[in-house]
Amino acid sequence: MRVKDDTKVNTIFEATTKLTSELGLSRLTMSSIAKKAKMACGTLYIYFDSKEQLLNELYKHLLISGTLSLLPSIQHLPLKKQFFVIWSNVLKFRVSNSCEVIFMHQFRYSSFVSEETSNLDKQFLNFIKDLLDQGKEELIIKNMDNCLLVPLLYGYANTLARQMAIDKVVLTDAIIEQSFHVCWDAIKS
Repeated sequence: MRVKDDTKVNTIFEATTKLTSELGLSRLTMSSIAKKAKMACGTLYIYFDSKEQLLNELYKHLLISGTLSLLPSIQHLPLKKQFFVIWSNVLKFRVSNSCEVIFMHQFRYSSFVSEETSNLDKQFLNFIKDLLDQGKEELIIKNMDNCLLVPLLYGYANTLARQMAIDKVVLTDAIIEQSFHVCWDAIKS
């Protein structure tokens, strides 16, 4: 069996995110990905058995290498600081990785999502919900249903990052700090 090259996997992932941004997930094909990655389609199938497997592996890679890998290292921090670190990382990722964000949005709501990938996605959401619940117990977060609080946080980060990309605004520490305080003020008791 041939050893898989991590460089080729990264090239495939990069081609996939760029093509998703250009064509959309539904028009994405294994042959178009291979062409964009400058490799033979057969080589692509050495790494991934199907488009579905490729998309799931890419999404898992982005989740794990992003915010999910961060969570264990911040659990010892005070609640507000945990929210700030997550906010900062999410905003930085969204502003500087527009193709990956487009891919993640399209994939998250597609029929390609495997149960394993869906469960991984839920890990991050459950972490946020647990933080919100902890904050409610400590009386520092509004006593509102998480189904109202989570979209507030997610929607603001998403819209802010998209608008910054459109306006070509450079993300600074001051913007991160100010935008976090807007969000924090919206959810705190």
